[in-house]
Amino acid sequence: MDSGTFSNEIHVNRKKGCKKLIVRVKQDGQVYVTAPWLYPKGQIERFILQNAEWIRTQQNKSAAKRKYITESRTHFTHFHSLEIAKAADESLRIFVKDGVIKAIVPHSLTIERQQIQDALRKSIELVLKKEAQTYLPQRTMLLAKEYGFQVSEIKFSSAKTRWGCCNSQKRIIFSYFLMTLPFHLIDYVILHELCHTIYMNHSKEFYALLDRCCGGKSKLYRAEMKQCAIDIFPKFAEGEE
Repeated sequence: MDSGTFSNEIHVNRKKGCKKLIVRVKQDGQVYVTAPWLYPKGQIERFILQNAEWIRTQQNKSAAKRKYITESRTHFTHFHSLEIAKAADESLRIFVKDGVIKAIVPHSLTIERQQIQDALRKSIELVLKKEAQTYLPQRTMLLAKEYGFQVSEIKFSSAKTRWGCCNSQKRIIFSYFLMTLPFHLIDYVILHELCHTIYMNHSKEFYALLDRCCGGKSKLYRAEMKQCAIDIFPKFAEGEE
């Protein structure tokens, strides 16, 4: 169902066994209505209009929290820039070449449209993953050698709840979103996990070791980390080391 009343298309899902109409607004602003299998279309539309004010309020709340990828941010990762251009093409095209993530958006579509945002996010995540696989192993082994740590394996994940983790076998797993941090905080996370190869806890001894490895700046770096959300958006300025 498409309605000009709302900022997104409304999706109606009929379910057997469903006894009442339910409306939900997801984080991306999309509206989903669950209805009994044989519920009349007209009554569903009236239900949606009756809840129009609540739906718009929830969409506005979601929009306020949501970050959009726009043309204003051209330096998107440490090793790739982002270029967004409008063209007469009929469909969206995104490709990566020579350190540039290039997006060609049809004139008929706005960049804020969820379809465009989802495609851009997916492409940027793939770039972050490749950057992580290239940069993090060599940087981790360099720091491990410098401070005398042993690492058995380095792996990667798309985790959005933690930047990294280390197990008792000295296997370290990094979220590839780590590449959105400035380099000094990437080093901080790497050193944090390397210290876990010695102390599998957050004891006083662990933090003392981490602070020595960070040149006495671990508390400062930890405070900076608390301001960083795990997502695709960079936490550094262009050219920042």
